[in-house]
Amino acid sequence: MENKIKNITYVSILIALLITLLITGKSILLPAAWALLFAFIGLPLAYYLESKKMRRTTAALVATLTTIILLGFMFAFLFIEASNIISNQDDLYEKLISNSNAIIEQLESRFGVELKSKIQGNSSNNLVNLLASEIIALGKNLVTLTLIPMYMFFIINYRGLIRKFIDKRYEGIVREQVISFVSHAKLSVTNYLKGTLILTGLVTLISYLIFLIFGVKYALFFALFIAILNLIPYIGNLIGLIIVLMFTFLSKDSLNTTLFVGIALYVSHMVQENFLRPKLLGDKMEMNAAVVFTAALAGGVIWGVSGMILFIPFTGIVKSFVDNNPRWKSFGVFFGI
Repeated sequence: MENKIKNITYVSILIALLITLLITGKSILLPAAWALLFAFIGLPLAYYLESKKMRRTTAALVATLTTIILLGFMFAFLFIEASNIISNQDDLYEKLISNSNAIIEQLESRFGVELKSKIQGNSSNNLVNLLASEIIALGKNLVTLTLIPMYMFFIINYRGLIRKFIDKRYEGIVREQVISFVSHAKLSVTNYLKGTLILTGLVTLISYLIFLIFGVKYALFFALFIAILNLIPYIGNLIGLIIVLMFTFLSKDSLNTTLFVGIALYVSHMVQENFLRPKLLGDKMEMNAAVVFTAALAGGVIWGVSGMILFIPFTGIVKSFVDNNPRWKSFGVFFGI
């Protein structure tokens, strides 16, 4: 009984220390985590270049630069398109204000509550505070973005050190268990990333076709926008849908078009969740929905939006560790499907 209490105490202290480390070391650990995820994307290119007799350092550099440049092109396109939309904000802003005022007036007349003066009085202060916070966040994100390619290069270039450490540190059955854990973890994350990339591409294509059919402006931008937000579990798709429908309503001045776009996006989301996602991802992570939801929720609390995305594949690594540890293997039942 005392040993069980001690074990529970040790595990609780370890979890508390881990959470504290993740929060306090966010500025360093977060870019390292993104770099690890991107390294899995760049590894196939590095393997290919090394098979063509290219030195590992050069292959790692080329793989890192290629991955970062491709991601940079995508986000540069989103930034340019967003700038184009903002440049036409006068017309959209006036429509938003007029529609908002109409809705507020209806609420005031129905419920007898004065809302307009309170909202208008706080809007300017809220806007200034929002802009200030976004500028500060942008500065922090720029520091993070500069660290990611550096970490990514180091991870790809020095990946062989893991196997050397295992060979020197462990022997016999324990060594085989550690190698099995590393292999399973790598395979789990790689399969998850492959499925996620294919799913993101298909979501982009389907959304793009929907926007083209209904004549929504900046179709490719919003298709990519929805696909990227879809990476955020549970709430990303909803946020993207609200923003797209708001833009469609303001730009098209047609409630019917907005309704049809919403229905089409909802149907595509159902197809994605009930057909595409199970086919492409399926049981790649071998985790049930409750574990995925908990991982996304914990990641959101600790690291924000980045944590909601990163904690899912990293929880898969934890599951691989549990499955390959004889003392903890029984706990893998709680992770399984």
